[in-house]
Amino acid sequence: MREVNFIWAEDLDGWIGKENSLPWHVPEDMKHFRELTASHPIIMGRKTYESIGQPLPHRQNIVLTHQVIADERLTVVHDVETLDQLIDALPDNQVYVIGGARIFSLMMPLVNKLERTIINGHYNGDVKMPPINYDQWHLIKRDEVRDDKKVNCWFETWELNKEKN
Repeated sequence: MREVNFIWAEDLDGWIGKENSLPWHVPEDMKHFRELTASHPIIMGRKTYESIGQPLPHRQNIVLTHQVIADERLTVVHDVETLDQLIDALPDNQVYVIGGARIFSLMMPLVNKLERTIINGHYNGDVKMPPINYDQWHLIKRDEVRDDKKVNCWFETWELNKEKN
């Protein structure tokens, strides 16, 4: 069975971005992101790709956009139906959706696992994560990341509840 994962970080107020960037710098979160996504395909929108500035190494970079991007290092798709078919055809059964908010919204019907980082702070952003009905999910893991004095962030893994027949 394929696994479509959302992976993102949000602050205590739900902000995920500001001016096409992350509003914080938390090295533990970046390390966690690399460890989870390394060697797996990642899916992003054009703005997220442009904010990164280049394809992320050791991963197939898939960009969902209506625009043309001429970069042979990317797989560019123009609609969710084509993306869904591409995911089914991938040899890897795990893919990670990395943003932005519009891509998360479009992919919501396909996701079955959430990798959420909660940054312990309040940052003024301009983009929030689309609402997720956590009643349809169950938390399977939560790890705190601390320094000497406080919690920096939490890593949470959520799985979609199985339908009861």
